[in-house]
Amino acid sequence: MVLESTTAGRRKHMGTLLNACPSTLNSFWRCLNNSASDIWQQDTEWPGHWCCPNAISGHCRVACSQAHSFSEVAAACTHSEEGDLFGCLDRYERRESCCSLAHEGTQCRNKCEDVFDSPLPTDNMGLDIEIYCSDERIKQCVYNYTNIMAPRHNPRDSLHCCERSTRPRCREVCRRTLTNLTSEGAIMNALEEGCDQPVPNDAMWRCFLLVSAGNEISHPEIGPTNPGALDGANLQCCLRAISSRCRDICVKLYTPSLSNRDTWNEFDEHCRYQPAEEALLTCLADVEEPCKAGCSGLDYCAHFNNRPTDLFRSCSIRSDEGAAYDMQLWSEGLIRMPFMNIPVLNIAECESDMWKTIACTLQVKPCHRKTHTNMICKSDCIHILSKCIDHTRLAKGVDPVGLCNILSPFDDNAPCVSLNPFLDPSQHHASYLDITTPCQSDPCNNDTEVANGVCSVNRKMCGHREVCQHHTCNRGCRLGEASSFLVPIGSYVRLPDSGENLDCYQSCVCGPTGQLEHCQPLQCERSEMCLISGQMKEHASHFHIDCNLCVCFGGNEICSKRQCLTSEMTSEERRRYTGLPCDCTDQFVPVCAKNGKTYPSACIAKCVGNFNDEQLEIGTCALNSPCQSNPCNLGYRCVPKRRVCLSVNFADCPQYDCIITTDDCDLDTYAPVCDTNHRTHPNMCTLHSLGGELAYRGRCQMDCHSSISQQVCGHNGETYSSECEAWSDRTTVDYYGPCQAVGTLTGEEDIEIQCTTVDCPEVTAPDICVAVTPPGSCCPICAGQVRILFSEGEVDRVVTASGSRGLSLDSILDGLRREVAVAECDLFGYLSIEGDIIVLIKPIVMNPTIIQIKACNTEAEKIEALINNRSPVISAYLHLSPLLAAASRNPQVLEPNSAPSVHQLSTFCSLIIVLRTIHELLYRVLR
Repeated sequence: MVLESTTAGRRKHMGTLLNACPSTLNSFWRCLNNSASDIWQQDTEWPGHWCCPNAISGHCRVACSQAHSFSEVAAACTHSEEGDLFGCLDRYERRESCCSLAHEGTQCRNKCEDVFDSPLPTDNMGLDIEIYCSDERIKQCVYNYTNIMAPRHNPRDSLHCCERSTRPRCREVCRRTLTNLTSEGAIMNALEEGCDQPVPNDAMWRCFLLVSAGNEISHPEIGPTNPGALDGANLQCCLRAISSRCRDICVKLYTPSLSNRDTWNEFDEHCRYQPAEEALLTCLADVEEPCKAGCSGLDYCAHFNNRPTDLFRSCSIRSDEGAAYDMQLWSEGLIRMPFMNIPVLNIAECESDMWKTIACTLQVKPCHRKTHTNMICKSDCIHILSKCIDHTRLAKGVDPVGLCNILSPFDDNAPCVSLNPFLDPSQHHASYLDITTPCQSDPCNNDTEVANGVCSVNRKMCGHREVCQHHTCNRGCRLGEASSFLVPIGSYVRLPDSGENLDCYQSCVCGPTGQLEHCQPLQCERSEMCLISGQMKEHASHFHIDCNLCVCFGGNEICSKRQCLTSEMTSEERRRYTGLPCDCTDQFVPVCAKNGKTYPSACIAKCVGNFNDEQLEIGTCALNSPCQSNPCNLGYRCVPKRRVCLSVNFADCPQYDCIITTDDCDLDTYAPVCDTNHRTHPNMCTLHSLGGELAYRGRCQMDCHSSISQQVCGHNGETYSSECEAWSDRTTVDYYGPCQAVGTLTGEEDIEIQCTTVDCPEVTAPDICVAVTPPGSCCPICAGQVRILFSEGEVDRVVTASGSRGLSLDSILDGLRREVAVAECDLFGYLSIEGDIIVLIKPIVMNPTIIQIKACNTEAEKIEALINNRSPVISAYLHLSPLLAAASRNPQVLEPNSAPSVHQLSTFCSLIIVLRTIHELLYRVLR
């Protein structure tokens, strides 16, 4: 290189030089920059070339040296792997954006460039900007883009006080107010409106008072008195951070003893608007503002109203007003963000409707159905900026594509929120009344009688003279002293042991006083990768092996146990293929396993559950008599209680309860049961004291009264004495009569023959719903389906920590049921014969409408997203923490103009029957 006499000649060797010389040779690169600075001077003289030695990979260094803009580097280099490079580029991009406003060679220009040339700008540098730069745009730009503290009166200095509020809505209002407003009067008005009147004993208002007095840092009352206090929900999200920097900032932010006035600004600047940190941001949003079905009552953002099957994080009057305020700010020609300013043309004349939709989207926050992300699609971003960006005020080397690479998902195919559906009003109007979401407005947060109220949808029928409400409020506990996330009393929860090691947890129980009690350490999770077919899979990543859903967890590969039909199979293997686990035959010879589940055959039980002969009994579990050996102590009566346990490695799965024998029953203990005369009793004790006979647990149900004495087969493969008993066991009905078939498993692509002897009941709303057949069942049902993969090892950990005799399926279903917000939908489920949990969310009204069916489908997808995201909404509950991966499958909903005629349906059904008969005959011959 030194022998070359021209710049072009020297530049030819740069690729080799960048690969051979590491970026840590600071003296060498400094010398090279001083003696041969022309090697970086591309035609565009893009200053980002000075950062190229910071690249880790040789490919990225070469691409950087040949690039002419930030967007070209972003397209060639991975943001999560090249943190130092992008940090440097970010600094130079900001340098160009801010300092180009000053004339070349002036003191202001030099002082401005000094700020950005320094990785850690000092307060004196900020003072130099105040002295030498008269242009307020430059001052503001420097304050926005660096770590220099703005003058004391800057409202953003008090952003950390917002985190002292225990109410998520108040925190959001506080953050937005201090970020966008400067007038003290306007700030006070906005805070009083969103957070009520200031009171001295409120932590947020006390923080503001101390900041204004200048003694906030040294004041002993700031922050929780317990130095170990933390936000146990949000801290779990910090593990989702891609960069170690954002992870560290996140830990500080949600550990009050570590946070200070800079922490929120730091997170805002480096993490909040990074597409690479979408998993972290989605997790935090699930805690602060969970996705909820439906939106109404908006004025400025009226196009977002009447969407009962869409999910939104912040559908409120405050967000509506916030969108209008954002549009007012943007109309000044500049979109201000913590790390950049985007100059735009007059938005009233350039795509005004789309700008309004963007403002509303950023405030109301619609959720992507499958992932709950809130990021606007890159195509929409490029479209609006390409048309409306003001190129005359745009910094050199910046273009719409480069900006959208920062603002939107990297991958064009990544999940995102499209603006198109919200450019026009919703088509749903009267149908919106079909949906009820009783906890949508958080009514328990305004309940003066219940402190820390947790809202639950009330789907139970009200008894005689009872006041019937659609929701109930119960007292709860915060997940840590600094958390606003509430869990009901009696819940076992898990939260990080400390911010120092997020892989280690402690388990606690929410006690009757509303405090977490009996905390004990849990075994730490191992964030180890898995080696699968020669490829490394990240911890907690999802993937498929043939037709099976799998997850890598703690170095272990966990998969469902479907029998897959693959192209590599030999003709003999194809001949033996049955579609059942381990290619077991479809003969129905049921056995009851030690975990309380009836399996169609011993072969399937041994294959899926790894049971041995001693752990299996011939016949269904319903035929067994768990009380025959009188297992209860003296003074107690044994009552059968069927339950299915997810693991029996370290605990039994008792199929009975012991009820005290007395005529003086405790009426305060409310666990209703229904007797064979269709009378509801407060608990089992009162039923026996009155000589009643148990029909099923729970209130007596009206919708299934007519079939109370008719046996039914549930979709779980268990026989019940009535439809009511099946429902009380959180199971939907497959067909009437005792179970008699193995059920279908291989999917929609094959016509099954196992169920030809079964007479299926009519599907609910057949004219508008193309039902799905759950795995292991014979008959279709109009319900959203979620298949959930769980870790048996994590189940064993839960059993050990909670001291229970087994983790039952009931507790899993009850926990997931709390997340179903639509009152017209309910959740059912069972343990499948392929080793996963099947959850069904179906309408519980007599004649469901299209909107109600769609709403239940949306609730199924919501459960899927929460599990796949490892959201604290699910994983913070100890008994739900073993759920690792989920996949939904929803019934097709036929709109009125697309529904087939009765004749078409009849013809189609006849064709299916003929094909089934032919397929069965061929199958018998080939066997």
